[in-house]
Amino acid sequence: MAKNIAKEISMTHLPTIINDLAMILLVAGVTTILFKKINQPLVLGYIVAGFITGPHFNFFPTITDKANVHAWSEIGVIFLLFALGLEFSFYKLKSVGSTAFIATAVEIGGMLAVGYFAGTLLGWNHMDSLFLGGMLSMSSTTIIIKAFDDLKLRAQRFTEIVFGVLIIEDIAGIVMMVLLATMAVASADVSTMELLLSIGRLIFFLVLWFVLGMYLVPSFFKWAKQLMNEETLVVVSIGLCLGMVVLATQLGFSSALGAFIMGSLIAEAPNAEKIEHLVAPIKDLFGAVFFVSVGMMVDPAILLEQALPIFVLVVATIIGKLIFSTGGVLASGQSLNTSVHCGFSLAQIGEFSFIIASLGMSLGVISSFLYPIIVAVSVITTFTTPFCIMAAEPFYQLVLKLLPPQAKSWLDRYTGTNTDDDKDQDWKNLLTGYTMRMLIFITLLAAIALGAEYYLLPYLGNTLKLPYSRLLTAAATFIIMSPILRAVLVNRAGNGDLFSKLWFKKRANHLPLMFLVFGKLLVASASLYFIFHTLLNLHGFLACVSILLAAYFISSSDWLMSEYLRIESRFLVNLNEKHMRKHRESAPDDSRTWFDEDLQLVYYDLQKDSPIKGRSLRSLGFRESYGCNVLQLLGSNRTVDMPGGEQIVEQGDKLLLIGTASQLQVFDAAVRQRSLGLERCDLPQSLREFMLDNHQNKPEQQFLSLAITIDKHSPILGTSLKAADLRNKWSCLVVGLERGAFTITNPHVSLVFEENDLLWVLGKQKMMNTLIREEIL
Repeated sequence: MAKNIAKEISMTHLPTIINDLAMILLVAGVTTILFKKINQPLVLGYIVAGFITGPHFNFFPTITDKANVHAWSEIGVIFLLFALGLEFSFYKLKSVGSTAFIATAVEIGGMLAVGYFAGTLLGWNHMDSLFLGGMLSMSSTTIIIKAFDDLKLRAQRFTEIVFGVLIIEDIAGIVMMVLLATMAVASADVSTMELLLSIGRLIFFLVLWFVLGMYLVPSFFKWAKQLMNEETLVVVSIGLCLGMVVLATQLGFSSALGAFIMGSLIAEAPNAEKIEHLVAPIKDLFGAVFFVSVGMMVDPAILLEQALPIFVLVVATIIGKLIFSTGGVLASGQSLNTSVHCGFSLAQIGEFSFIIASLGMSLGVISSFLYPIIVAVSVITTFTTPFCIMAAEPFYQLVLKLLPPQAKSWLDRYTGTNTDDDKDQDWKNLLTGYTMRMLIFITLLAAIALGAEYYLLPYLGNTLKLPYSRLLTAAATFIIMSPILRAVLVNRAGNGDLFSKLWFKKRANHLPLMFLVFGKLLVASASLYFIFHTLLNLHGFLACVSILLAAYFISSSDWLMSEYLRIESRFLVNLNEKHMRKHRESAPDDSRTWFDEDLQLVYYDLQKDSPIKGRSLRSLGFRESYGCNVLQLLGSNRTVDMPGGEQIVEQGDKLLLIGTASQLQVFDAAVRQRSLGLERCDLPQSLREFMLDNHQNKPEQQFLSLAITIDKHSPILGTSLKAADLRNKWSCLVVGLERGAFTITNPHVSLVFEENDLLWVLGKQKMMNTLIREEIL
């Protein structure tokens, strides 16, 4: 599409382009001022400007070359979606909860059916009806925000749900455009298998772009932050946007998808707000041209001719949105009052419907009369939106009067407090985390395998004519895959705490948990099989032995684990840093001691018949198995602070364990199931409470907490927690780490320290003396 735009512009004369653009902007400026004066959305002003300058209204000079406007409007769609991506936040997507997902799924599914049925009823063809369903399913963010502001409803509870639905709708709209384009290109008789393959291909590239982009794009902007002024920032941002547009179109996706993806990735950069501010005028300019081009498609003759379809679609849109939006929010567990207000707020179509209509027109798969009909429906529902919102409360009161008592009672039970027990919630959380991680791992491994087989191997063998090209390709593939396979081959399914908690809670959980582990092993085996069988042509026994040896090497390598943790932490920093920075800026000054509440401590007494008596802490593996650390051993005649792995547990000892609440729950479950002979002395204390009680002790017995910044001169920079051996060298226990705005409680022993990490440690006066002597403090 980007090449077509350039070709269309280059084939025109510059004076014609300037003449048309000047006419568009002048008329659009005047009309939007008038619409602002009468307190109406600017989008309507742009549409009216397009109608005035279009071929169907001859009172003013009209546009001489519609190809120019079409080219500029295509650019307008790109910048509109790029700006939408800049306003998008993956944290917002994560925080909208299941309500927005369920409500959006019900609304879009229902309106797709309503649109398709209405189009068929009006005698339209298959593609017209299908695209109509897509257009009717999208609500207008601009119009809803303006209506809420005018009616002073932004602070209401239901508006948060409405905004969450709009966020999911934006994502669904992008996906819908890709699927509609695929179906249009493949023909109206696209098979179910082709559609499923298209969806799978879309998911593959979305996950790949998300993971690689989130790792690379924000990191690039952090690195170059001091090197870019405002001019460079705009040029680089737009260059990345257009580059992703070209990549998306080359892979068979829409330019809108590429623009939105790059916008959402740049949105996580540290200077995203500045980029959004700098790009806004460009977006406004080309967005105005796009909406003007929408108005140019409005033909009064068609509107008069299609008055009945317009009326039918307006009624179908309002009633359908009221039913399905209200029903979707209600199905998600929200109250009837909230559901009705949400449903009445979403009863319109808007700017995304125009983009879907433009897609259909550019592909030549929808009839020309559909565009002005959708514009008319959008304009009418824009004016009805405030009245629908104001009618929500009276309608709710009327429904309450008409509902029979049994229905009210059922609704109260359905929308009341969630009754899921802890077991179901634990399984839900584990399966969600497992699925997301495995989807990312499989996508990355598949991308590496495809790149090796179809690009690297032919390049080494044919272009460079290197001998042993297969061996070099296999070695490179193995090296790149190894950190990911190390994460796949960890001994728990994604979330170690939940896995252990479910494992020790009930023996019936063992079999399904083993299936999850088997799935991970299957993915790792398939990846190694590709390397040794497909790339190296090893067969039979030799291939099996190679796979087993490689799996053993990967699963036991601390270096590979540290490399994976470095990659993962950088990804998570980029994903969460902007939100965490805003949260900390608005939080109290003492919010940096985040681990004071995250970590808990509890004492355990060693029973006489305990099977762990006489064993070393290393052999017990409390940290490896449950994530807990032994902070202190108290005996009848000894006190051992921060005991090492070689320390022996003796009769009469009391163990002080530190960990998160979930880790201590896992440990308690293991104590009961494995009969470890430990009895909890009291309820766990938060680290903050423990430190306050600790001040009553003598100074030499008090625990101290310190924050140590790792700079370029630090002796532990570039070493792992295990290799640094801080427990013995500094007489302290590492309890937390801050990397940018990302926080890690009880970090993994393979984690490698990076410059500017903030390390939180616990110890006593001996720790303080050591740190001062070594000039760490």
